[in-house]
Amino acid sequence: MTYPTKKGNGLLVGLLAGGGGLLLVVVFLVTGFLAPGFLVSDAEPKAPVSPPLDLNAGSIAAGKFILAVLGDDEEQAREAACPSTVGTIAESAKLLGSENAHLTAGTPVQTGPNEMRVPLEGNVGSRSVEGALRVRRSEGDYCISGVTTPH
Repeated sequence: MTYPTKKGNGLLVGLLAGGGGLLLVVVFLVTGFLAPGFLVSDAEPKAPVSPPLDLNAGSIAAGKFILAVLGDDEEQAREAACPSTVGTIAESAKLLGSENAHLTAGTPVQTGPNEMRVPLEGNVGSRSVEGALRVRRSEGDYCISGVTTPH
């Protein structure tokens, strides 16, 4: 009894189908990630966005400055000032305090991503004055970075 010989066509068909499938996967990956790269985002990474300023913190900083002026308290002004402006802020508070200034703060206005301006008005002696405080946010804390002395 002799058996008919098999020609191996099934193996050849399987290898061709598997190779063709593998080729399709490789082509998909190359075109998807490299050229033209339809699977890759064109958007540039976004810069971290700062959280919005707490304008109430500007009012609080202005309040500390006004209290320092009323009490002629240079130390209280130093505590409200940013490290780089401690001397200037303390001198301004002392000068205004020695002139019996009576100030009120207006509504803070954001002037930059980490800065705001707080208008000041009031009286120094018998004359009306206007000025402003610059308040800066640094690492989540708010401090006075500058003062336009009311005049």
